[in-house]
Amino acid sequence: MTPNVISALGGPQVFGARAAHLDLLEEVEQGLPVRAYEAVAEALELTPVEEDRLLQVSLRTRARWKKRARLDVATSDRLVRLARILALAVAVLENRKHAVSWLREPSPALGGRSPLAAVASDPGAERVSNMLHQMEHGVYA
Repeated sequence: MTPNVISALGGPQVFGARAAHLDLLEEVEQGLPVRAYEAVAEALELTPVEEDRLLQVSLRTRARWKKRARLDVATSDRLVRLARILALAVAVLENRKHAVSWLREPSPALGGRSPLAAVASDPGAERVSNMLHQMEHGVYA
């Protein structure tokens, strides 16, 4: 099962026809389109506070994005991490509604944090990814 990260980032609506052959490494190095951030934030139903914490940016920084076409490299990298977890959760749980619900549910395996809260760091994202892979193979997470 391959999670569709490009789709989670907005797919053809954000990247146009090149979405089918997008080089994600190159795209992150250039800075992802601001619309990719909007697609992920909408899909995950993020609140402004969650956006600040998960992307490590302030409200003022997000307001400046309205004047720009692309995000900076560091924010793009964090956004891809979120999109990768979202795509994996959708693939394992079979639809976005169930994926978002699971990502928001506190988990004893994460010390009572929700998977969404844990993905604010790379080690947390790795743990959430491992949990999803375990679920995919029939191990309760």
